[in-house]
Amino acid sequence: MPIAIDGHKKTFSFKCSCCGKVHEGGPSFAYNEPWHTCSIPEKERARRVRLDSDLCILDDEFFFIRVTLEVPIKETNDSFLWGLWVSQSKESFDRYAETFDEDQTGDSSFGWLAVTLPGYVGESGEIVSLPTNVAWGKERPRIEIHNDQDHPLAVDQREGISWDRAVELALRLTH
Repeated sequence: MPIAIDGHKKTFSFKCSCCGKVHEGGPSFAYNEPWHTCSIPEKERARRVRLDSDLCILDDEFFFIRVTLEVPIKETNDSFLWGLWVSQSKESFDRYAETFDEDQTGDSSFGWLAVTLPGYVGESGEIVSLPTNVAWGKERPRIEIHNDQDHPLAVDQREGISWDRAVELALRLTH
């Protein structure tokens, strides 16, 4: 996805691959599937993975929903937006799936965020696993990493990132 960065106005813009229009706002990067399913061999995927754009079940044992994580960008009114997946208990997953087409405002669940995000992993590329609160609503659920976590992603979500850090992440993800 080509992205344009205007350092004077401190804005990002990109051409949408869906509608073809140019949009302004904070950068947004999403993963199409949970990290857990990426290593499943292609010949086993049909048997082991049930996946659509919002829900995923792995081996009829692990349950995931697609969420967003916002990291405020200081000096702007924008956020760096991550489209991620969090694990859910079977009970929370079933409740979420059953009410998917309804306004779920006020409902929530606990979830584990397990990802390897560029800019938030060590040299060995280890998995980040963080506890989150999942806030459901009218749109895709939003997550907040628990306040007691000291991982850099948790700190950035709480305190925000600088404009320069947002640019660094956006450039890293587009190259």
